[in-house]
Amino acid sequence: MNKLFLIGIYLISPLFIHAQSITSTELLNRAISFHDPSSKWEESKIEVVVEMGTPNRPMRRTQFMINNLEHEFQLEMMSRGDFYEYEVDNRDSTEIRFNFLVPTDSLLVDSLNLTVERAIFWRDYYSYLYGLPMKLKDPGAIIDPEVESTRFQNKEVLALKVTYEEGVGGDTWYFYFDPGTYQLVGYRFYHDESANDGEYIVLEGLEIHNGLRIPKNRSWYVNEDGRLLGTDYLKRLSVK
Repeated sequence: MNKLFLIGIYLISPLFIHAQSITSTELLNRAISFHDPSSKWEESKIEVVVEMGTPNRPMRRTQFMINNLEHEFQLEMMSRGDFYEYEVDNRDSTEIRFNFLVPTDSLLVDSLNLTVERAIFWRDYYSYLYGLPMKLKDPGAIIDPEVESTRFQNKEVLALKVTYEEGVGGDTWYFYFDPGTYQLVGYRFYHDESANDGEYIVLEGLEIHNGLRIPKNRSWYVNEDGRLLGTDYLKRLSVK
């Protein structure tokens, strides 16, 4: 047998073999089993306190509640001395307050984006990011059938490529999982992959409560140059 062929066999990464032996559905299911082994996400009221640190800007503190059973969302945020409150109910009706008052000044509403669209954006944003990888089961998500073996943050990982049906989302996402535990360790998205735009997010640590394992800290970087945009520090998690 050709010696170069034998060397090639020995050099094949175990991770490559792992990626070839597991389907994307199996990988996603194992990741969900790691983060939500008791299927708490869909039936719980999740309360989170997070502080966002951005280079050269003051820390921003946000508290939000995701009630998946009742399909309700509440957010309270302190930013630059002002207090914002957004609420969305199960009919997408919203209540918005700025410094404890319902804003009536159209210029204030416009300049601070105190709108229905913004309230729904916050609900979808936090529900998606803090509901991963469970949210990849939502309607409209298109999971690429091929599992890729690659590297992320100098570590070997298994990767899932996810796109979305028109009207649901337009970005291309890659989710990176530890090949031993199937823990989600990071993800990356592109608006236009050929342009290498978008961002990647590094996850560190876990916050565990009532059976739900949520990534603790999230650091955001620019794909193009690796520039740090900011870090979200999870300060408190409550799952009821």
